[in-house]
Formats: sequence, C-alpha cells, structure tokens
Amino acid sequence: MNTLRGLPLNTTDEYKNRLKEQLASLTEEQQVAHAAKQAYIAFGLAIAQAAELGIDATPMEGFSNIELDQLLGLDKLGLKSATVLPLGYRMEGEDWLLKLKKFRLPKEEFLIELA
Repeated sequence: MNTLRGLPLNTTDEYKNRLKEQLASLTEEQQVAHAAKQAYIAFGLAIAQAAELGIDATPMEGFSNIELDQLLGLDKLGLKSATVLPLGYRMEGEDWLLKLKKFRLPKEEFLIELA
C-alpha cells in the first residue's frame, strides 16, 4: 500500500473532492474573497513567526491591488494580492520612533473576557 507518513495516499481524497466541489460552486468574486480569507490565516502565522525570530513586520492594506499585481506579474499568473507584509530589521541608531513612549490600551479595554 502506498502511504504518506503512515496514511494511505487516498485517505483525504473524499475531503479534497468535497472542497473542490464546494469552491467550484462559488462565483469568481466569492472564490477571491474565500482565498483572501485563507491568505490571512497564513499572514497571521507569518507575523507571529517573524516576531519569534526578532524580525519586524508591518502588515499593510490600502494599496492598489491592481497596480501591485501588474508590477509583480501576479495578474499573468491568475493571482491577486490581498495584503502586503514588509519584513526587516529596524536601524536601532536611526529609528527615532524607537524611544517614544508606546501607547497600549489597558487589557480591560482591549479584550472581552468570556466566562
């Protein structure tokens, strides 16, 4: 029997086929919205991993998706941008914002605790 990490290769076929059918029934606009939501899951993990590695990350929206897609050639690949995540290291000696007092809401104003 062919296996992948101990599972038969066709173990997830039914699940994959159901997902394909479900996505195929959506309009193109709905498919794009679904894909963007899925991208945000990976996006959140990328931000968390960058923080874990000590890399600064700045999530961004509000850019021209069409222009960025053309610039990067995503449109030719049938892809669309949803967000941008610049990554890098701050220049400690030149970052004037670094020494400014940070403003953080108190936890009680930021979170809702469910019992």
